[in-house]
Amino acid sequence: MLERITKHKWFLLSLLLAVLLAFYRFNQGVVQQDNYIEYARHLPFDVGKISFYDSRLLPGLPVLIYLFHFLTGNFYIAGYLLTLLSFTGLYILLYKLTRSLLSFLPLIFPPILLNLASLIDTEYPFIFLVVLSYFLIKNKNFRWAFLIIGISVWFRLAGLAVLAGVFIYMATRKNLGKFLLNFPYFAIPVLILTLYNIYFYGSGNPFYQLFTYQALHPERISVGAFQLGQDLLRAFRWGWYRILISGIFYIFVYSYFYLKSFRSKTLEFFLISSIYLFTLTVNLVPFLENLGRYLAPTIPLFWLMFHSKLKSSKFFYLALPISALVVFL
Repeated sequence: MLERITKHKWFLLSLLLAVLLAFYRFNQGVVQQDNYIEYARHLPFDVGKISFYDSRLLPGLPVLIYLFHFLTGNFYIAGYLLTLLSFTGLYILLYKLTRSLLSFLPLIFPPILLNLASLIDTEYPFIFLVVLSYFLIKNKNFRWAFLIIGISVWFRLAGLAVLAGVFIYMATRKNLGKFLLNFPYFAIPVLILTLYNIYFYGSGNPFYQLFTYQALHPERISVGAFQLGQDLLRAFRWGWYRILISGIFYIFVYSYFYLKSFRSKTLEFFLISSIYLFTLTVNLVPFLENLGRYLAPTIPLFWLMFHSKLKSSKFFYLALPISALVVFL
C-alpha cells in the first residue's frame, strides 16, 4: 500500500496543492467560477426563483452540488469535493491509458489547470467526462461513451463539439452505422435537459440557456477568432499587460500543440479540432482572458497524443511550483 502511495507521490502532491490553494483562495473570497452554489441552494423546487443572470447556467454542476451536500452537510464542501474527485478521476484515467507517472502534468500545467482545480467550476467535471468518454470508446463501450457525452452537455455545451469529433472520427473509420446505432444514448440525457428546462422555465424554453445568454449579452456574442485579435489590441492599448502576456502565452501553447498534432488523424485529434472550432466560432466578449479556460479540455487529449514522445526529466517537475506561483499571483 505504501509503495503504491509513493509511486504516485507527484499526483498526491498536486492534489494536496490544489486543496491548499482552494483553502487559501476561499479565504480570499475566490471560490467559484460562477454562482453555482446559489443555484444549488434553490434546488429542487425553487429553480424558477433564482436570478435571471444565474438561470443562464447549465444545471449539471448545481444538481451534483445539491446531491453531494447531503453527504457533506455543506454546499461549498460539496462543490470542492466534486472538483477534487474529478481531478483524481482524471489522473486515474490518464494513468490507465498511458501508464505514465507523469500523468499529473496535464492536471496542473499550463497553470490554468491548477487554477481550475482550486475552484468550484464546471471545467474539471467536464474534462473528466470528456476523457472518460474517450476511455470508453477506446474500450469499445460505445453505449456508455455516448451516454457520458450526453451527460457532459449538462455541464458545458462543448459536449456537442465532443460528439461532433466522435462523428468525424467514426466517419473516417467508416463506422457511421455504429454512430447512428449509439446516438440515442447521447440523446437521452440531452432530452432530459430539455425537459428540465421546460419544467422550470416553461414549454417555450427547451433550450433556455442558449436564449438567456443571448438576452443577457446581445453585444457580447462574437466570432471567437476575430474577437481574439480585438482583445489583444484592447489589452495592449489599455495597459492590461498581465492579460496580454497570459493571452499570448495560451495562444502560443494551444497553437503549437495543435500544429504538432495536425498530421494525426486519431480520435484525440478530432476531439481537439471540434473543441477548437466550437470555441473559436462563437464566444463571449472578452475572449482573450478566458481562452485558457475554454480550451483547457484539450490539454489531457494532447497529453494522450504526445506522452510517449516525452522522456522523464527533472524539468517536468518544475511545472508544479511554476503553476502554483502563477495561481498565487
